[in-house]
Amino acid sequence: MIRRMIRRKKNSLAIKILKGIGYTGLVFLAASSPFFGLNMIRGIKQHNDRKAWRKFYESLRYLDRRGYVKILDRNDGGIRVKITHKGETIIKELDVDLMELKKQDSWDGKWRLIIFDVPTTKNRNRLAFSGKLKELGFIMVQKSVWAYPYECYEELITLRKFYDIEKYATYLEVSHVEDELDWRGRFNLKNPQ
Repeated sequence: MIRRMIRRKKNSLAIKILKGIGYTGLVFLAASSPFFGLNMIRGIKQHNDRKAWRKFYESLRYLDRRGYVKILDRNDGGIRVKITHKGETIIKELDVDLMELKKQDSWDGKWRLIIFDVPTTKNRNRLAFSGKLKELGFIMVQKSVWAYPYECYEELITLRKFYDIEKYATYLEVSHVEDELDWRGRFNLKNPQ
């Protein structure tokens, strides 16, 4: 269900609002100045008409009905909005779903490896993690050893945490590999500079 929502609406106003609230935590929207809320939330450009505010408010109510945010009160002419656990889960999944690795113009001669030994009780996590590594462009060099030639430390930390396998996976950077010619060929890499 979550994946379906993400695929259909990953560029929607509701997702932008959800991410904005998720990044800021608790948001106070002043009803007397509805554009204050628009300016506070990241990823949303300032709008100058009532139609944009109405669309914003409808998206906010949609998120509340689905349980992704909680509208806490409407006192004093304002609205306080807080993200829920369900909303945080959507944001994390959206971040992982849209993750891409950067490719540099030149290779620095280092290999980034992720090695893991995930217990069978977390088999689904391991399979999902491996699938994401393949999707991101890693090559499998052994059953639980994957390689990538460019910087990807932050992304791997995020993935380990998301798939709940942090204590079973290790990140390595190595400069000498026995099968380097084969690996370089699989990534179409020239000699390091």
